[in-house]
Amino acid sequence: MQTKPNKGRNVINIDELKNYLDAYATKRNLSTPIVSWLQKTFVRWLINHFEEVEVVESVKRYEALVQGEIPTWFTPYADSEFTYVHIKNPTFTDTLRTCVEFLSSRSEKISHKFPRMTVEHVMEKSRQEHLKMQEKQRKNIETSQEALEHVFSFDNMHVVKFLPHHEELSLEMARESALMQHCLGEFDNIEKAQGGYGSYYFGLIQREEITLYSLRDEKNMPHATISVGYKRGKAQLNQIKGKQNKPPVSRYIPASVAFFNHLSLEHNYHPDCLGMGVVFVQGKSQQLSTITNESIQQHLIAYDPKFIDALPNPSKSSLWLAALRSPKQMGTLKETTDAMKVASLIQHPLLINELEFRHHLKAKNILQQKKHYSIGKRPFVFPKLEVARI
Repeated sequence: MQTKPNKGRNVINIDELKNYLDAYATKRNLSTPIVSWLQKTFVRWLINHFEEVEVVESVKRYEALVQGEIPTWFTPYADSEFTYVHIKNPTFTDTLRTCVEFLSSRSEKISHKFPRMTVEHVMEKSRQEHLKMQEKQRKNIETSQEALEHVFSFDNMHVVKFLPHHEELSLEMARESALMQHCLGEFDNIEKAQGGYGSYYFGLIQREEITLYSLRDEKNMPHATISVGYKRGKAQLNQIKGKQNKPPVSRYIPASVAFFNHLSLEHNYHPDCLGMGVVFVQGKSQQLSTITNESIQQHLIAYDPKFIDALPNPSKSSLWLAALRSPKQMGTLKETTDAMKVASLIQHPLLINELEFRHHLKAKNILQQKKHYSIGKRPFVFPKLEVARI
């Protein structure tokens, strides 16, 4: 594969990212070659090629993102670009997990090749292997279903648990994988549970490091695959995937949420759940689209202002909070006021070409500090603005 030129960006939270990768490797007991690959190759990729970064343009934003004193090298108006990588970014976590799964499925005999494998190379090889395995396993896999245990029902849906020590475990995993078109049960040898990604998950299930569930309909067809781990006796979500590793489609989300609450499952702001529009608040899983409590809405917006797009009928105070936390969103929000837009424009002057005001205000005049203006019949003076960065 052709190598992209390095961007050489300044990632202001690089130490946080390295510490996170170290903790991730320790938690999963990864081998030394994989740990070395994460510390070197994966970190270089984050610095040079990861696209979903936040550009940090001010000292104020640096302070909001990174704890501690502002370093002398941070000069936001210089030619160099300063970026921040959010550890909970779904693309970051999915790429990390996919790379670790791919490398973990390789034989130790080829671990000396890891340093020559870029992240792009690993992701492409992973994609090709998934496609190849899916084609091999398209045939209908017959099982006795004795390796499955019914554990939960919701309307016309039900959840089955994969029994970790049953002799047909690998067959059930392979069937789930073939129907769902993901890597869970991709074996080189299904009967012996050897090779491929399936052997990695098979080991986790047999050692009871994770418990595997499948959300199914009345015809026993799977629609979501759920893996759960346990920490200090509490159930915690590992993954939930719909077909082709996408989030489960909307009609299966209520059953998934009900099952989460049946297990008292903790997942905080898990990327897979956020992809479904599901959060864990006040000790239970809830769909964002069902949360009407104002205090809960504000708690969620304070964590991530993007949540407001999914919340039903957010209050004015919630809209104000979103305007102040993420002024860039103001152009897409409904039911906003001119005052909210002015507050957003003051924080983010680049909104000058996006915001439209109801009372014949002009963003250009606001930024030029025109003093005599009114909303309705009430005159006011705009505060002094710092707009040198435009």
